[in-house]
Amino acid sequence: MDFEKLKMYCKVVEAGSFQKAAESRYVSQRAVSQMMKKLEDELGLKLFERDKNKIFVTPVGRNFYLYVRNMLQKFNVNVNALRYEAASQQRLICGYFSPFDGALLREKLYHLINDEIQLTVVHESIDHLLSDLANGLVDLATVLDYGKPGLVIDDPDLVSTDVYENEMIMGVSDLNPLSKSAEFPLTEVGDLPVLYYMPEENSHYLRQAFLSTLPEEVKASCAHISNIEQMQMLVSLNKAVAFYPKGLFEYVLTDREHISYLPLSGMQERGRYRIKLIYNRHSDKLSLIKKLLA
Repeated sequence: MDFEKLKMYCKVVEAGSFQKAAESRYVSQRAVSQMMKKLEDELGLKLFERDKNKIFVTPVGRNFYLYVRNMLQKFNVNVNALRYEAASQQRLICGYFSPFDGALLREKLYHLINDEIQLTVVHESIDHLLSDLANGLVDLATVLDYGKPGLVIDDPDLVSTDVYENEMIMGVSDLNPLSKSAEFPLTEVGDLPVLYYMPEENSHYLRQAFLSTLPEEVKASCAHISNIEQMQMLVSLNKAVAFYPKGLFEYVLTDREHISYLPLSGMQERGRYRIKLIYNRHSDKLSLIKKLLA
């Protein structure tokens, strides 16, 4: 069954004959008659009583006509609404990985969004974001990149641009004497675990990057934690220390929670991170993405 049969059926009922319906659509009466017979066969319903020179719509045919007419009207209204939306709005689907790069994305979008842009924001793992970017399900995404070699993107269709750079710092409880230092000496972390926040533990390059930050002589473990409230609790009570991205964590963690945030001693360039904005070079939203990058 297709819409042409349904439209023709409504035309036949409204015209009262196959001949008049055929003339309005510039087709033969025989073609209309055959189309209506096929429609009846597909439905398993008798829609017409046929006389030699006249047709009559059956009671079930009348009810079917009312149903089809209502359906076609709704369909036309919805299609026209979509056409209007397509003409008046651009849809932009943005993704982010962590609340830290999400905070940067939020600030950039704040200055871009207007009534002509329909915005959708998704929060996914890095693997999912890269897959969705490659498949055109997401237009752009921001991710935190740290360490060497950092985030490796194998897909040649994906473009990666650094949009922010700063240093990683260490959060330490005010109960810990190290909190009074000007810098955090990684060699003196002791038995405290070193935490880093990620929503999902599937980005192995980040784990390796944070592990490589710790000097070889340090025996402390470096562990991922997926609940930022729990991480803050452990750090503030001096049960752990944790990595934070300077310049972005302030947007996410507005309460210092008895934690001092210190630069990493002796790290220099090795302790810097980047926020990458990634998009598909074949995206039909390149003009919007360029505005966001600007």
